[in-house]
Amino acid sequence: MKAILVDDEPLAINVLENVLRGIEHIEIVGTFTSAKVAFREMENVRVDVVFLDMEMGDIHGLQFAEEIVMRFPHVEVVFVTAYSEYALKAFEVSAVDYLLKPVKRERLQKTIDKMQKRFDTYKQNSQSLKAEEIQLVARVMGSFQLVWSGKNVVKWRTKKVKELFVYLWHHREAAIHRTRIIEELWADLPIEKATTLLHTTVYQLRKGLKALGVENPISMINEKYALNFSVQSDSSELEQILHKREMTRAAIEKAIGLYQGDYLEEESYPWALHAQQRIKQAYLQYLEAYIHKVKNNREQSSSIEICLDQMIQMDPYNEDYICLFIEHYGEVRKIEKMIIRYHEFKKRWIEELGIDIPKAIIDIYTKHISK
Repeated sequence: MKAILVDDEPLAINVLENVLRGIEHIEIVGTFTSAKVAFREMENVRVDVVFLDMEMGDIHGLQFAEEIVMRFPHVEVVFVTAYSEYALKAFEVSAVDYLLKPVKRERLQKTIDKMQKRFDTYKQNSQSLKAEEIQLVARVMGSFQLVWSGKNVVKWRTKKVKELFVYLWHHREAAIHRTRIIEELWADLPIEKATTLLHTTVYQLRKGLKALGVENPISMINEKYALNFSVQSDSSELEQILHKREMTRAAIEKAIGLYQGDYLEEESYPWALHAQQRIKQAYLQYLEAYIHKVKNNREQSSSIEICLDQMIQMDPYNEDYICLFIEHYGEVRKIEKMIIRYHEFKKRWIEELGIDIPKAIIDIYTKHISK
């Protein structure tokens, strides 16, 4: 691991440098008494970890750590300081460790071992990705899962890390300003606390995606965030079918197989409701259009019933859908099924809505039952 040391006291740098030189896996590539100078040098030198003081003349350590997190998400931060009161805030910016001066070699070794483990895991995953050409696939119809390597479901450090990923993927066509992200993900918190949580969550998300082998997964330009990589999804596949209006039996079966629930239904994200309703309505209209197209083809009777069943499940009090169902059974002369379903619908309306089934449904039923 390549390391730089940043402390406004030269003596403190010398002490830490001497301790680190006796530890394996660490190569010191720079020492700086100015955080601003160190930040500029990080543009030109590969750095894996920054050992950082807290109280410095030109910038506070916490502020410097936030800038590192935003600009160099792959770099780990370890605080080495005489001030114990900043420990909680240090972990809010996802520091690997918080060490108090003077640092003992045994304590420092534990920190290095922890980081080495992270780097080894990343290296293994990265090699696996290259060897198997792994792709990430998002399953968003119903519940949300991000699947890696076709079988491994990504584990999220926190619910907010998961939500931030879904949010950025949901808005994958455009970068989103941090103010809007805060308003939609942390609306109930004071702005200062929400901003800190955004930085921490972005850091954790970047780290998690990097562990899967995704380099520089999130960009931040002019305070706008965006994902830097593509993710396949069941919703995109579904929307392609709906957009093309494919009316084949194979396309219908594929669409029904993809629609395992409303878009992000189980996650209950308020910001996803508009897309959820848009996809749902487009899907219902697609099923209805298919039914009207093939309703006179008796060979399509089973697929029509499957479509009608799903439409009723999604919108159980839709009078038009119930009329289509009764009409279909009447036209193909499945009278026994028609009677059973009619009474099911009637019972539901009476018990759940407290009213009788609409006259239009009764008229269609009466027409076919009397033939």
